[in-house]
Amino acid sequence: MVIIPSILGLLPAVLWLIFFLREDATRPEPKRMIIYVFIGGALAAGVSVIPEFYLQKYFPPSIGEPSYASPLLAAFAFIEELTKFLIVYLIIKKSKYFDEGVDGMIYMITAGLGFAAVENILNLIGAESVFETFTLRAIGATLLHAMASGILGFHWVRGYLIPGIVAATLLHWGFNYLVLLFQNIEIYTTGLLLLAAIFLFHDFEILKARDRMMARLRRPQQQ
Repeated sequence: MVIIPSILGLLPAVLWLIFFLREDATRPEPKRMIIYVFIGGALAAGVSVIPEFYLQKYFPPSIGEPSYASPLLAAFAFIEELTKFLIVYLIIKKSKYFDEGVDGMIYMITAGLGFAAVENILNLIGAESVFETFTLRAIGATLLHAMASGILGFHWVRGYLIPGIVAATLLHWGFNYLVLLFQNIEIYTTGLLLLAAIFLFHDFEILKARDRMMARLRRPQQQ
């Protein structure tokens, strides 16, 4: 049955999206733009599979090499973060609704959650323990995609795109590395996500403060 995995795969992504949209409660983005970007993130999951397939085909891991030591782990993280960014950029680059710094983080997080939803569904289809897989992905991988994309978005709107891609890739790679190195021991990945969350919400506050200042500067001109 594909229906149940699809519902369970979408559910955590949608719930996290509702949570993060509260960070843009003052001037929220149109629902249709959020839907477009979420779908774009889902499409990015399909697009990223293509270069990942060829990388794995032509540069397979060495015999006996542990999965966490493979350079492919970092390459896949980079491909996925770059693909999510490119999708968001293509959708919103000329949008009149992209008018605040915090919007960049919101749109990137939305795309990250769309990407995670597709991964969740694929992992849940045929899973031996649907409940265990659902729980791990709802708290772990889904949140990872949101936070990595949000951190990239923060750097992007401040004019530091390359450092943003590097930071997102490192977080993504670090999470996957810890998952493979310490299988069934979630304390390390949880700690990494908590640390990333501190930076993410600090980044939100920086951009919201900057947006408020820019709004005050624009008011006299409008009057």
